[in-house]
Amino acid sequence: MKKALFVLMFTSLSVSSFAQYKKVYAYGDYQKNWALVKTSSGTYGFIDQNKKQIVTPIYSKIEKFGNVHPDFAVVKAITDTYGLIDKNGKEIVPTIYQKIGKFNELKKGFALVETVNNKFGFIDSSGKEAISAIYSLDEIKAKLQ
Repeated sequence: MKKALFVLMFTSLSVSSFAQYKKVYAYGDYQKNWALVKTSSGTYGFIDQNKKQIVTPIYSKIEKFGNVHPDFAVVKAITDTYGLIDKNGKEIVPTIYQKIGKFNELKKGFALVETVNNKFGFIDSSGKEAISAIYSLDEIKAKLQ
């Protein structure tokens, strides 16, 4: 009887821990031992194999790690702005940019960023804004020369 009660409690706890997610994707697709989760409101985050939340599901999109930098994944906020998270799930660049380019594409160690006001700057590989995003595209390209 105790065993049956234990199984029933464990099953109900397991089901309720996934109840907050509309979908739990395969583990390891984005990061080893992590699964992408989607809420009923359509936002995404990550959980680990112990069902512990690693990245709060607040993003409308999460790209795979390595698309712009080997250690970062691009995240899209529900406001249609972009930022970066690292492989620990920490937000490295807040979701304030209209676009984040690939690192090393225009300048080694840096990525071009564009604000919602169409101003450009650069972030470094630690996620810090190295050149403030206050320039036109022509002005920022001139700074590279």
